[in-house]
Amino acid sequence: MSIPVRRLAAVCAFLAVFLASGTASATDLQILCPEGARVSLDGADAGVCREVEAGRYLSDLAPGEHVIEIAVPGGEPQRYEIELDERAPSRLDAREAGSREQATGNLYLQCIPQRCTMELVGVAVENDEDDLRIKEVPAGRYVLRFQRGKKSLETVAFVKEGGTTGVRADFLARRAGIVSAGEIPSLGDTRWGMAQNLEMLVRERQMWDQFHSELRRMEAQRKGEDVQPPR
Repeated sequence: MSIPVRRLAAVCAFLAVFLASGTASATDLQILCPEGARVSLDGADAGVCREVEAGRYLSDLAPGEHVIEIAVPGGEPQRYEIELDERAPSRLDAREAGSREQATGNLYLQCIPQRCTMELVGVAVENDEDDLRIKEVPAGRYVLRFQRGKKSLETVAFVKEGGTTGVRADFLARRAGIVSAGEIPSLGDTRWGMAQNLEMLVRERQMWDQFHSELRRMEAQRKGEDVQPPR
């Protein structure tokens, strides 16, 4: 009788291990990553990120610690150590993987006569100084519009990495164009310390627009007019 009992015990132990392995918990992971970046999980290829899929979605992963590597074409792999929870799906934001610091330059803008409105990347700025200087403008091509009363002038400027591009709008001569390098104050000029950052300029304009929009909404509400909900 002892031999059958041992055999039965062994079979039961095998079944317990088999059933336990078949019902092991698993979890999912969503990876937000740049289009075309290749994903590896614990050293094994795990596919490519696609924008239409909001990155890369991995399912049926074992809970616990894992190593994720994201490699954009032509870039060095970025390594992430994560711990997956069996109770809920996880998300890894790796959208900055492979990103490079954007090349920037400077803009020197001048109006004749001094006071005018300058429009850059959709932001209109009132200027009554000798000039307007903007630092850290992303390198590239820009269409600049200048307005003074009913008169308007327009020109195209190319901002180069690390350089300063000067533009002058001459309403007396009715033309706008590029300023020669010799007419642009050097970066060592103390006045450049008051230069504005393009990102700050845009955000400041957006804040003022929101402020004035709220004032108009409150005034309409005070008068009993229909008020559109804020967007």
